[in-house]
Amino acid sequence: MSPYWRHRVFALAAVVIVSVPAFLIGGTYWRNGVDGDDAVARFRAAGPAAAEPADGLPQPGVYRYQTTGGERVSFLDYSRAYTAVTHRVVTRHGCGIREEQIFLVQHIEYYDRCGEQLAGYGTDIAFWWTHGTQDFVCAGGSFDGAGLRVGEPATWECHDEDTKALQTTENLGDEEVSVDGKVVKGRHTRWTTVFEGATKGAAVVEDWFDVDTGLVLKETRNIGLRVGSPFIGDISYIDVSEYALLSTTPDR
Repeated sequence: MSPYWRHRVFALAAVVIVSVPAFLIGGTYWRNGVDGDDAVARFRAAGPAAAEPADGLPQPGVYRYQTTGGERVSFLDYSRAYTAVTHRVVTRHGCGIREEQIFLVQHIEYYDRCGEQLAGYGTDIAFWWTHGTQDFVCAGGSFDGAGLRVGEPATWECHDEDTKALQTTENLGDEEVSVDGKVVKGRHTRWTTVFEGATKGAAVVEDWFDVDTGLVLKETRNIGLRVGSPFIGDISYIDVSEYALLSTTPDR
């Protein structure tokens, strides 16, 4: 779902690193995709316990998504597209599951789900040879809308050490979604996040969750963040993208 980064600025010798989003002043960019075999290897490396199912949540395994769009940072006006097929690696974790959405080797997000709630989420993202990470801890709120009536919003909060993420999830109703020639009933939700603190901005993410399994069938993302740096001034980050599930059967 949405990428957000801890606001940190480091000086390492003559190299200045900014990690929201992470990039290096000087140097060249890089962009690498992850293929299906690499994603399956990542899943298997988590061990047998990670393949155990959790009630009411997506089955562990690797799911493939047709993906369009990408991200841009204002520094050097740099843009990069996501790979045409991205992967979501689902493993048993804590009280539920962890879902890792791999857009690129340099952009991975994770979501820790416990029933209908989101226990935490984070991002590892890199530009120009360096990377920034963040980890949000969440309290309350229906993440996939399973516990909400149509039209009913839920408000809740996540935070890391220097940013609050104020969350609102809305259940927009059930809709039919086509996946690999099959019609699947999806719960359409809108997840709006407003950031306060070191990171400022907003994200609007719409998801369609399989009403039976909680699996993300498709997602659209409109994210705009702004952070400050004492070295190069304010920096903006934009993500406009979408992805759609190619098969409800995971690879293992």
